Amino acid sequence: MDIEKILEKVGKILPPQPAVEFTVKNEKPGLFDCKVGGTPYFPKDMEYPRGRVNTFKDQPLILLAQLNFEQIPHIPDFPEKGILQFFIAGDDLYGMSPKCFGEALAAQDNFRVIYHENIITDETKLLSADEIPVYEGDEKIFLPFTGEYRLVPSEPDDQPAGVHDFRFEDAFVKCFNETEDEEIDSLYDLDEDVYEKLGDKAVFRTVIGGYPAFTQEDPRSSDSLGDCDVLLFELDSTYGNDENIDIMWGDSGTGTFFIPRENLKKLDFSRVVYNYDCY
Repeated sequence: MDIEKILEKVGKILPPQPAVEFTVKNEKPGLFDCKVGGTPYFPKDMEYPRGRVNTFKDQPLILLAQLNFEQIPHIPDFPEKGILQFFIAGDDLYGMSPKCFGEALAAQDNFRVIYHENIITDETKLLSADEIPVYEGDEKIFLPFTGEYRLVPSEPDDQPAGVHDFRFEDAFVKCFNETEDEEIDSLYDLDEDVYEKLGDKAVFRTVIGGYPAFTQEDPRSSDSLGDCDVLLFELDSTYGNDENIDIMWGDSGTGTFFIPRENLKKLDFSRVVYNYDCY
């Protein structure tokens, strides 16, 4: 069996997608920088994002990550300027819907995605660290990170589709059956060593664009959330290295955000799927 030949055919159905990977650095980021945690860029004349349900109802959300597209090499359909922010609640699901599936994952109740198209450079018009609202409830705060970290973008690359994407199985089965003498109905019909080889090709990283990686399974399907076809941002667990970085989604998981391509082109971030999973 020539797996690479089959994957080459898969690539015609699911073409490689441009991506920009980020290196997480244990360095204090500036107000305008790409980062995890820390003080968000936030104009004083804007309403600060707050939770809408459960223990974070009416409580200020917390900056998970900030992306300044003036610092990031451009890839197609993503912004060329402005700052994109991901805010989450500090509850036991990190702001993800407790329903954990379907349209609930796109309800921005306890998470929020905010885009600032034009960056204000006059810091007197921005909230300072002391002016950022803080949680005033009685519950313990849970976050997938401690501290704050700078995100350093790499040059863009093209990432092939991986086994974790919900569209991969149908494409692979079709190409397999066109190439091989035997036929399969699903990836589980493959020999174990072949299935493991496909799994080994999955890339876990902090990235915009490309294809996602999951420890469990893709929350999207052709029947639900399938229109959210672009990986807007993935933040991978990063820990145990020489830089003393502590980003941990549950037990070594990932946090992912998806958006419909047409919405992304229009800079419309009102429909975004947020999911995290772990081992």
